[in-house]
Amino acid sequence: MENKANTSSMGRRLMVITLLLVFIAGIWFLFLRSNEIGKEEISEMIVGEWLRSDGPYTIKIIEVQDEGKMNAEYYNPGPIHVGRSGWRLKEGELQIYVELQDENYPGSLYELTYDEEKDEMSGTYFQAVDRQSYTVEFSSK
Repeated sequence: MENKANTSSMGRRLMVITLLLVFIAGIWFLFLRSNEIGKEEISEMIVGEWLRSDGPYTIKIIEVQDEGKMNAEYYNPGPIHVGRSGWRLKEGELQIYVELQDENYPGSLYELTYDEEKDEMSGTYFQAVDRQSYTVEFSSK
């Protein structure tokens, strides 16, 4: 009889521990989901035209795609060929890059971080021909 009581008591403890673990896992999952940014949200934030603060330089983000890819164009003020562009989330920040591949721009690179509160992107521009880096800011047009 005592063996049945111990088994019953252990079963209740196991059930309570299991329910507690499920509850904690659920809270953890909800917390992580609330900190994730989906592709659609990223699109809403950055698709459009972005004007650099110190001149007529414009990045036009056309489309945000899966796996960190995006379609972008660059103008100074005429079109400059974009070799590749993309985005990533790093430590909760949305970062983009736009690499230029054109005459006088081979390998020049923008690396920017989006500030949702200010609706701005800031970071660096590496001018490959001069091998110089500049601090830059872009505002939504």
